[in-house]
This record gives sequence, structure tokens and C-alpha cells, in this order.
Amino acid sequence: MPSSNSRMLESLFDQCKIDIKRGALFDTRPPAMPEGFDFSRIEGMMLGLAIGDSLGNTTESMLPKNRRDAFGEIRDYLPNNHASGKTIGLPTDDTQLAFWTLEQMIEDGHFNPDHVVKRLSRNRIFGIGSSVAQFLSNYNSGRTWYESGPKSSGNGALMRIAPILVPHLKLATSDLWVDAALCAMITHNDSGSIGACLSFVNILWHLLLMESPPEPFWWLKTYVKVARELELDETYEPRG
Repeated sequence: MPSSNSRMLESLFDQCKIDIKRGALFDTRPPAMPEGFDFSRIEGMMLGLAIGDSLGNTTESMLPKNRRDAFGEIRDYLPNNHASGKTIGLPTDDTQLAFWTLEQMIEDGHFNPDHVVKRLSRNRIFGIGSSVAQFLSNYNSGRTWYESGPKSSGNGALMRIAPILVPHLKLATSDLWVDAALCAMITHNDSGSIGACLSFVNILWHLLLMESPPEPFWWLKTYVKVARELELDETYEPRG
């Protein structure tokens, strides 16, 4: 029997309210996690998200060349505006939104988009991006959660998507892709953004199954294989 989220997604497809193609991915089960799966990998994934966010916090708006010229390869936290004057790892809104999503799913035992949206709109978001700010404005004006996400191809949804894997680890079904699409569209209802979120969820899932890093070209091939079947026929221009 289809889940309530699966029925919701099919309704959004029928009404053309989600900005993405209904690719074959949505009918595909991800490979099951092995018996005795090491759940500390999930802890590492979430801590890695927070640490990476903190490492990039102070230079995320810089062009790669300018960043390399100024700092080389960043291997530690850079000075920031913290009151102590020390170099301290401070995450951004990306970590906030990812962990709030995880907390709500743990409380519910599954992904409930309406509950997650209420959780994301409850507290102050530090360093909030323009797309998330627009989503909150739309939602607080009375729109439904699935009508509140602006058409934005920014990376805000991608930065908080990782924990969507958690409810599906013990029982791998195609509902993983359903939940990822709904979670992505909450703040960024754009095929480039939603496609990226689904592509990365697929990448993260397969990485959890691996015992060693994949070959370099695997990342690109795996991303494109999913994204090309989901993105609508659009052309994007880089910001700046």
C-alpha cells in the first residue's frame, strides 16, 4: 500500500506542483544495507556535515582562485567574528536546518513534511539565505508547505538533505526517493535543486555501502545518471 508521502508526491506530479520530472528512480528500491550495518557511519555523516559547514563558513562566498591565493587548502577553522577572537568552528543555517530535520524525524519516527516545516519555522535561523527566507515568508502568510518553496536553484535544500536517509536505513524502499523529493521542495521548488538533492541522496546511500572510496570519475557518473532523468529542460546561469 502506498505511503501517505508517496500519495502526496503523486498528487503533486498530477497537479504539476513539483518542479521535477517523474523519473524511473521513484519506482526503484535502493540496495539494502548489510546485516550488522555500522550505524556510526551515520554519526560520521552528520558530524562531517557540521564540520565541513564550519570549515567553509568564513570563505563560502569567495571564488576558488581567491580562496586558494589567500588561504591555500583550508585544513582548520579560520578567524571569524566570534566574541572571543579565537578561531572556532561555527556552523551556519545549513547545519541548523539539517539537524532540526533529523530531530523532528526522530520524534515522529518517519519523515512528516508538515511537522518538519513547522520545526524549521519555529526558531531563529542564523545566516538565513534568501530562498529560505522567502519560503518562510510564504509559509507564514498562510500558504501550504508545498506551495511555499520558491523556484530557486540555490544549494540550501541540498545542504540539509543528508538526514533524510535515516528513516530508511533498516527498510530500504522507494519511499527514500519520495521523502527526499518532498524534503527538497520545501524550500527550493526547482528541478535543478530537487534533482541535485536526489542525486546526492543516491550518492550518500551508495557510499554507506562501500568499504573504500570510489574511483574519481564515479562521483560525476553517478550524479549525472540520476539528475539527467529528473531535471526539466532549463538553462541556468551562474551567479556572479
